[in-house]
Amino acid sequence: MKAMTSTLALSVFASSFLALLISSVSLSAQAQDSNQPPPVLVQIDEAREQAISQLTWVPGTVLSVIDANLASEVDGRITWMADVGDVVKAGEPLVKVDDTRLSITRNQNASNIARWQSQVELFTKRLGRYKNLQASQNTSRGELEEVEADLENAKQELAQAKLDLEFTEYQIAQSSIRAPFTALVVERQQSPGEYTGVGQTLLRVVNPDSVEVQVRAPLNVLPYIANGMSVSVHNNVNQVEESIRAIVPVGNSTSRMMELRIAINPGDFPIGSAVRVALPSSDTHDGVTIPRDALVLRKSGTFIYQLNENNEAEQVKVTTGVGMGDRIEVFGDVNPKRSVVVRGAERLRAGQKVRYNSERESLTAKN
Repeated sequence: MKAMTSTLALSVFASSFLALLISSVSLSAQAQDSNQPPPVLVQIDEAREQAISQLTWVPGTVLSVIDANLASEVDGRITWMADVGDVVKAGEPLVKVDDTRLSITRNQNASNIARWQSQVELFTKRLGRYKNLQASQNTSRGELEEVEADLENAKQELAQAKLDLEFTEYQIAQSSIRAPFTALVVERQQSPGEYTGVGQTLLRVVNPDSVEVQVRAPLNVLPYIANGMSVSVHNNVNQVEESIRAIVPVGNSTSRMMELRIAINPGDFPIGSAVRVALPSSDTHDGVTIPRDALVLRKSGTFIYQLNENNEAEQVKVTTGVGMGDRIEVFGDVNPKRSVVVRGAERLRAGQKVRYNSERESLTAKN
């Protein structure tokens, strides 16, 4: 009886100890899970397979394709002029010159036309009479020829008077200097009220709708560029990809530089601003590039973090190659199909979970 009681007590004690042990393990696991750090907020971008070449950065200047100094074709006092900063459509007036003197000249031309028209009519009638007299042999041949010469002279004077009127009307039309293209007034060389002469510069204007970049590039990039090739153009606030419009493959003995023209869209950069242009200077090869911001630099080496299918950060050791603007070529066990962390990598640990906005447009971490 005592033996059975002892056995039963041992059984109850063992069961209780086992339940307590399982409960302790469960609570420890729960405590461990509760101590797990939350996913880190990061920003991501893509690793990309692309054609890579060494780039040479060269300076350039943004300019208008048409930059013109406009002058007057007539003398006179300036009565009106467009202001600096005005944008004037093609065909609309930029400057008006007083045409009072020309209007008087036009009236004189019209008077001369009427005078010589009457002379032509007079000599035409006289010639008819002299021909009748010549037929009846009542006048000499010399008198007839003299009347014919007078008539011809009157006709020439009438033609000249008509040309004078046409020229005066042309000058009156030119007294209003009109925009030959959509023109942005950059500078006034004269002001309203001043007297201007033929050929004297009045305004400097540019076409704001036709803009390009002028680049002076070394001749050694010539084998690697072509018309229509897309290149990167940027300054401190903007970066665009545009095409080479023209290559002038002629250098000089001093600088060994040639000229390129790159077409850009109006508004990309202000006219006259300085930019930098990336031109290929070596043969291309295929490789993997990442944003420069993805690199984590440590004394032990350079590495990046890529995300696996569980949104866990995997540390990948890399070495760098050719720079491509804001991207750089990397060598190592980089999977081009996986995203790389570009913001927040400095506080990550290998295997740590992250969260982010999966939309490629913003790639901004969620709060």
